[in-house]
Amino acid sequence: MANSITSNETVTKLLDTNANPAPLGLMGFGLTTVLLNLHNAGLFGLSAMILAMGIFYGGVAQIIAGVMEWKKNNTFGTLAFTSYGLFWLTLAGIWLFPTMFKGAGAAAGANETALACFFLFWGLFTGYMFIGTLKLNRALQVVFGLLTILFFLLAARDFGGGAVVGKIAGWEGILTGLSAIYAAMAQILNETYRRVILPLGPVSQLPKGFVQSHGEEIARMWLTALRESAQTPSYGVVSDAELVSASEFALSQVDEHFSGRRAEGDTALFFHKLGATRAAQGLPLPELIGAILLFKREVWVTARTHGVWESAMDLQRAVDLNRELGVFFDRAVYHATAGYTGYPFSKDTF
Repeated sequence: MANSITSNETVTKLLDTNANPAPLGLMGFGLTTVLLNLHNAGLFGLSAMILAMGIFYGGVAQIIAGVMEWKKNNTFGTLAFTSYGLFWLTLAGIWLFPTMFKGAGAAAGANETALACFFLFWGLFTGYMFIGTLKLNRALQVVFGLLTILFFLLAARDFGGGAVVGKIAGWEGILTGLSAIYAAMAQILNETYRRVILPLGPVSQLPKGFVQSHGEEIARMWLTALRESAQTPSYGVVSDAELVSASEFALSQVDEHFSGRRAEGDTALFFHKLGATRAAQGLPLPELIGAILLFKREVWVTARTHGVWESAMDLQRAVDLNRELGVFFDRAVYHATAGYTGYPFSKDTF
C-alpha cells in the first residue's frame, strides 16, 4: 500500500448531482403492471387505456429512466429499465400490429404458444435479474421475485393452463405492481424527508471487501488532502510513512466495524495513542480532529464514487452508510481528543 500511496498519480473525482431516476422507472413499471393485471384478473377488458399506459408510461418513461441510469454508471438500472420499457412497447406492438397491418402474414396475431414462449423467456431474463438484486435491497428482491413468478404464470396460462391460471397470474401481477410502487414511493419519501420513512431493506451498508479493494485509493486521497488542506498545515512535521501506517490501521478498523467484527478496545486505544502522539509532536488539537474528519470524508467519497449503494437505486444504503461512518468517527474523535488532552483511557467511556 505504501508505494502506491506516495505515487504522483492524479485522481479526479466527479460529483454526481443528477436526480434519482429509479422512482420514475419503478412507478412507470408498477402502475402499468397493476392496470394490466386488473384486466388479467377479469375486472375489465383490454382497452386503449392499457395500451396507452404500456406505450407511454410503462414504455417511454422506463426507457428515459434507463438512459438516466446509464449516465449514473448503473449497469443494473440501465438494463432493467430499458429492457422492461421495451417489453411494454413490444407487448403493445403484439396487440396493435395485427389491427394496423391487416392481411400481412408477418404481422398476424400471435397464437398462445408464441405468447407462452414470449413470457417464458422474459421470465428467465427476470430470474437472473433477481439474482442481481441479492446485492441490492429487499424491496427490489420482492419486485423481481414476484415478477419472475408472474412471467412464468403467464407462460403457463398460454401453454394451456387456462382461465384459472390467468386469474391467478392477474392477482399475482397486481401484487407485483404494488411492490414496485412501494419501492418507488419509499425512495421518493426517504429522499424528500432525508430519513427512512419507508424501509427498503438494505442488504449491507458496506460490501464485503470494499476496504481491501479501495483502501489504497482512500489512503492516497487522504494523504493528498492532508498535505493540501489549509486546515492541517502543521502535519508537515509528520512523515508520509507514519501517516501511511496510521491510515492502514484505521482502514482495517473501519473494515472490522462494517463487517460486524468490532474490536472496540483496539480502535479506542489506537485513537487514544494517536491523540497523545500528535500532542507530543506539537500539532494543534483542531488539526488532529480535522485530519480524522478528512479521513472520514475520503471513505465516504470513495464509497459514493464506486457506487457502494448501487447508484440511485438504494438511497437507504447511503443513509445507513453515512450513519455508521458517523458512529465510528465520532468515537475516533472522542478517543483521539482524550489521548491528546491526557484524559485516562477507557474503551467504555464513549
